[in-house]
Amino acid sequence: MKKVPTQLIETLKNNETFLLLAHNKPDGDAIGSVIVLGKTLKAMGKTVDYYIDTPVEEKLRFFSEISYFNEHLAAAYDVIVLLDCSTLDHTYQPKQLPDHKVLAVIDHHKSNEAYGDVNFIEITSATAELVYRIATALEIPLDEEMIDAVFTGISTDTGSFQFSNVTSETHEILSQLYRLKTNFAVLSKRLHSEKSYSQMKLYGKAVESMRLFADNTIAWILLTYEDISKYGGPLNITDDIANIGMNTIGVQLSATLKEVDNGEYRVSLRSKSPFNIDVSELAKAHGGGGHIRAAGFTYSGDLEVLKQELRALIEKQRSSENG
Repeated sequence: MKKVPTQLIETLKNNETFLLLAHNKPDGDAIGSVIVLGKTLKAMGKTVDYYIDTPVEEKLRFFSEISYFNEHLAAAYDVIVLLDCSTLDHTYQPKQLPDHKVLAVIDHHKSNEAYGDVNFIEITSATAELVYRIATALEIPLDEEMIDAVFTGISTDTGSFQFSNVTSETHEILSQLYRLKTNFAVLSKRLHSEKSYSQMKLYGKAVESMRLFADNTIAWILLTYEDISKYGGPLNITDDIANIGMNTIGVQLSATLKEVDNGEYRVSLRSKSPFNIDVSELAKAHGGGGHIRAAGFTYSGDLEVLKQELRALIEKQRSSENG
């Protein structure tokens, strides 16, 4: 297993008070990573606070550590840790960030520019891989909740191990988890299959809205503010909605737009292997970030312009194929 940066290990060992942050609308990887690191630090006798965007989505609410989220916010901390945040702007944070000696960043996004004082940035399947390695390096045994949290982070960020970000080390970590807990079937079903009635209806709206263009290589999915509000609000937008286009035969690139306010959209981009389409470039151009094959940003411009930008990505890929 690869090493954890010594500077980060020393930072965690030699400080006493920590505030943990994650990105807006935290997903399974963000929540899982926060829980594992938080409980690791607590096991070391540290004081840990969480400032997290709540409520979290229903499928993740079984974690008992969530009850400590936003329980307390001090004026100052030794260390503030940002997990799974490709940029500082992407972080859910207090209006005034508390005073701190060290800003630490733990993240797996390609677009992360190492904006912390201490950085652990490595392109892996999930940030949960990195926090698992941190707990291991610190020789902190994982309890069952931490085991489930690591599994949740990795499983959700890999689409249940379907995405190209899965590596041999991903499976090595999962193998070690299976030595600690023999059955993840119930948890996997909860994470990837089960939905509430409202979530199912909203998923159906997303499928209904899908349109294909650019010779059916681009999928365009649009959930309006009215649709989202009718079926429970943004919290009911499940992660797999962003993958609907990728599950359509012939599609190479997918854009899923969620209208969270009048004319303001959260855009999720996906691209399919083996096509050479780096969606993080477009996301970064719009102030967002992410991975080569999964990225996102907020958009409030002309949707036809955005469609042209998607076409340009396809044309760039075709040009590279033709030499």
